[in-house]
This record gives sequence, C-alpha cells and structure tokens, in this order.
Amino acid sequence: MTGTEVQTEQVGSRTEPTPSGSTPTSGEPRRRMPAGLAGVLGFVLGAALTAGLVAGAVSALRDDFRDAIWRTLLDGLNPFTTGQVDRSETPVLVSMHDLARFVAAEAQYEVLVDLENDVRYVPSWLAGERIVLAVNGSVDAYVDFRDLDADAIEISDDGTTVTVTLPEPELAEPRIDLDASRALTEDRGLVDRVGDLFDADTDARQEALATAQDRISDAAAGSDLDERARANTTATLEAMLSPLGYDQVVVEFG
Repeated sequence: MTGTEVQTEQVGSRTEPTPSGSTPTSGEPRRRMPAGLAGVLGFVLGAALTAGLVAGAVSALRDDFRDAIWRTLLDGLNPFTTGQVDRSETPVLVSMHDLARFVAAEAQYEVLVDLENDVRYVPSWLAGERIVLAVNGSVDAYVDFRDLDADAIEISDDGTTVTVTLPEPELAEPRIDLDASRALTEDRGLVDRVGDLFDADTDARQEALATAQDRISDAAAGSDLDERARANTTATLEAMLSPLGYDQVVVEFG
C-alpha cells in the first residue's frame, strides 16, 4: 500500500462534527423529568388552585358581611323603619261540647252579592257606597246521634234483620270561606272615604257576608242535600252492620 492510499483512508474515516442547532440522531437517549420533581410541581399547582378558590369564597363572604352591616346601620338610622309587636294573650277556653254528629253530605256554594246604599238626592260620587263580593261557603248535612237509645235499634226474632231508627238529617249553618272569597267592587262616595280616615267602615262588608250566608242557607234548604244525607247514612250503617251477620239492614228516619 502506498503512502497516498494510507492518507486517503484516514481522511475517509474521520468523523465530521455535528453542526450547532441540528437535531440529535435517534441513537441518542432523551432526558426525562424526575418523578419526585413532577410530584412536587403537581402539589404546588393543586395548592395554588385551592388557595384561589378559598380566597374567592372568603372575598364573597366578606362582601356579604359588609353589606349586612351597612343594611343594619341604615335600618337603625331610618326613622320610618316599621316593626311589629305582638301583645296577644293566650287563648282562654270558654266552653267545650261533646258532639255526636254524623256528617253525611256537604255542599259547596258560591254566591255573588251586590249591595248598594244610596243617599237620597245626593249623587253617588259624593255619598253612598256599593260593594260586590264573590263569597264561597259550604253547608253540612248531618244526622245527630246524641239522643239515640236502646229502642232505636230493633232486631228481628230470627236475628236476620236489624232496624235502626234515626232522626231526620239537619243542615248546619253555612261556613264562609274567607280565603276563597274576594271583593270585586268596593266603591265609596267622597264623604264615606273621608269618614274612613277616622273610623274604618266594615259594616258594608259584614252586611254583604251576612247576606251571602243567608243566600247559601236558602240554596241548601232548597236542594236535595238532605236526601243525599239519608242515602249516605243508610249506606254507612249497612256497611257497618252487615258483617255482624244480619241479612238485612233497615234504616228509618223520623
């Protein structure tokens, strides 16, 4: 081998330096973040997030507390602040009664009451009043068992039939439902409105409610509510006495 060939082989085997900024070859190993350092960074980020949430909540509570203090101070300085003092006393028992009523039927009514009180020769805008109420009420039909004695129940000789004698059904006083009732129109003349400044006028409304109660009572009396009470009472007694071994249950009213 000549000297020229030896020089040529040395030049061909020489390693060229890697240019600065070039991408490393796939044969070089990649450097990874240590596991301990990653855990520390995760803990720091979680703590920072939690601290931010807590700070936001504390700031909101602080604002609400500050607003509450301001409202309290302003209410205390406001001379027109309203309040309520309850001086009601404990209810006193007036009477107590034993009842033996079997409520056999109930009817619901609504009546429109339109009452107008005029002053003669005086226009309605100056004196007088008109009230229109839609009044709701109910009436119960009941049978009173208080006066029943042993003679009210008779059993046949063969023990198959029982006869019960009851008093006639009665209608209770109408109950006015004030929550369901409402005023549709309530007009007063100038004189009456001025008088209301010194004395609250409730006579017109009380009169309208009394009128509604009378109308409901008349309507119940003219209905078949008592007949329904008889039928329901009979059905109830049959259901109660038939399981006792009676083949026939007879209910008489009178």
